Amino acid sequence: MKKILFFILLSSFLTNTVSAQELNNLFSTLSERNLFKGSAVISKSGKTIFSNTYGFSNIEKKEKFNDNSRFPIASVTKTFTATAILQLKQKGKLTIDEPVQKYLPDFPYPNITIKQLLNNTSGLAQYYNLFDSIIKEQPEKIISNQDIIPTFIRFKTPLAFLPGSKWDYNNINFCIAALIIEKVSGISYANYMEKNIFDPAKMKDSFVPINRKIKGPNQVELYMYPNFYSTDFANINTLKEPFLIFEKSNFYGNGGIVSTALDLQKYQNALFTYQILGKKELEEALTATILNDGKKATYNLEGKEMSYGLGWGMYTDESNGKIVFHDGSITGLTSILAHNITKNQTVILLSNTGNCPVYSILNTVLQLMDNKPYTIPAQNLSRIYGNLLENGDKEKANQLIDDYLKNPKSYEATERDFNRLGYHFLRLQKNENALLTFKTGSLIFPESWNIYDSYGEALLQCGKKEDAIKMYQKSVELNPNNENGKKVLSSLLKA
Repeated sequence: MKKILFFILLSSFLTNTVSAQELNNLFSTLSERNLFKGSAVISKSGKTIFSNTYGFSNIEKKEKFNDNSRFPIASVTKTFTATAILQLKQKGKLTIDEPVQKYLPDFPYPNITIKQLLNNTSGLAQYYNLFDSIIKEQPEKIISNQDIIPTFIRFKTPLAFLPGSKWDYNNINFCIAALIIEKVSGISYANYMEKNIFDPAKMKDSFVPINRKIKGPNQVELYMYPNFYSTDFANINTLKEPFLIFEKSNFYGNGGIVSTALDLQKYQNALFTYQILGKKELEEALTATILNDGKKATYNLEGKEMSYGLGWGMYTDESNGKIVFHDGSITGLTSILAHNITKNQTVILLSNTGNCPVYSILNTVLQLMDNKPYTIPAQNLSRIYGNLLENGDKEKANQLIDDYLKNPKSYEATERDFNRLGYHFLRLQKNENALLTFKTGSLIFPESWNIYDSYGEALLQCGKKEDAIKMYQKSVELNPNNENGKKVLSSLLKA
């Protein structure tokens, strides 16, 4: 096992502070449950109280992580991009309330400001299907930041909403911000990061790759589950990207930085001790966005209300201190950097598996650090259930559900997960498994109109009309506003 950093000699520091052994017990349990594989660093008042790794940087070769294992940090990069813009503001090189057009004259939207890029209120179109025509015309082309503005111009892409009127998380915003950094500084985004953030913060293992598909030294392999019922990770090189643009692009500013957990700790410490950004600018980054109508821009994350500043998310509930963070997710990678400003606590998690529950783990760690009761994130019930069905072990699958209903805290179960699993089986024409999944979902979530609606759709697709009618009737009974359900039910009853 990797060395765990104890500071037991600093007895006064450790008073009322979680021990490294408690944290190791937590992460060991998470690793055993396949809920965390990667690198974790936790600090208090700038001092590391825990640093350890779990699992393999390369599963096929059984290569373990080490302190120098480099991970893509995904959208945690957005905090770096925002920091760079605010550094340029601090130096008097730009003003964030000015239009983007002042710095990028070809930018076709005159009413969008730099600040609206950083707080995700610009109204720009999302990038998922924006470049489909270009990719079709030029199959070998790799789309980058320099292609965004010409694409907007060519297709006269409309804004999704009036700038400043809504909050909408959008990677394009930070790609445009990266172009502004290059235009104002006169150097590449990668060189700017190295000169103005990595070097001053002594981040020796961090870089912006020229091509994110080419791994640098010590860079980890990435893994994820290939489907909703698999319990074994697959290397992403064997999987198909969900959107064509992911395969055909090399964007930066929104993501792209490669780093280590220890380097991110250096970044956090340098940032929050005002070594790389002034106090005024940092406070501006950590101030909640106010929309045109005067309301605070908020969003929901796993049942908690969040606000967003300039490249940083924030808990709106500050009863446990002012907590700021940014998480990240790409195919086969999950990350989070969180800092409780009030208590000077920092949690950094880098996992080389997709859909790692870093946010749930973060909240567990924060509870543990405050010596409060906590619940260790549990395994996903639908995944294990689906795996048993796929392997033909219906008896064990039924027993699993019976045990869960007696002890709901034993697994993590959501209506969404069972719906997705059921439809996944349906798409694969594994109809029996699909129907069993939706039936089980209705047992676990008997008050969910949506699960009955889905069950009805699956029954209908499998030729079980009478049973489908009963499910649609139950769905409409639970939700009289289910217009689609009423429409389908009406047509079935008339037929």
